[in-house]
Amino acid sequence: MNPSPHVEVRPQSAVMISSLVVVNIIWWMVMIAAIGLGATHLSRCPVQPNIPIYLIVLGASNLLSLSLTYTRNNWGDDMASIMCSACMAILHFFTFIWFFIGTSWIYPVYPPDYTPGTLRHCHKTTYQFAFVVTTLVWVATTLMFICSCCFALLTCCKMVISGHRLIPNRYTFYGATSDSHEPAGGDV
Repeated sequence: MNPSPHVEVRPQSAVMISSLVVVNIIWWMVMIAAIGLGATHLSRCPVQPNIPIYLIVLGASNLLSLSLTYTRNNWGDDMASIMCSACMAILHFFTFIWFFIGTSWIYPVYPPDYTPGTLRHCHKTTYQFAFVVTTLVWVATTLMFICSCCFALLTCCKMVISGHRLIPNRYTFYGATSDSHEPAGGDV
């Protein structure tokens, strides 16, 4: 069977879709674990009692955001999709701010004492989970920022290098296929 002439088949798209599915499944599991750890050990981090709350809210907001992303893609361009997009934007902004707040709670108490009953106590798994997730998000954000800057720099360099071809002179016109700098009609 030949594929439809309107359908473009690319092998890279299958790999990309598979990778996105795996990353989404892993992120769902991490966020469910964040909610579970935060709820289970809610009062077991006296050095910073907000860390379990941070995990619960972070997990819930991320799961809600992911759920809205999936449902928005099924609705099309009607009013429900617009409302869903607005809610997603608000959730992303909230999660962004919440992430900074959580960072300000996690890093200042590093390393806490993992022995119960001490003043600087925090449940070991809960604290380490919050620390690792927050650090990994910071690393991923930093890498995305660096890659974006490199891409922008390469794009700018490419534009500067190819600038002589982008700026027309008096002998060229848009859509010309020749590199000749002579007039099309002969001598002037």
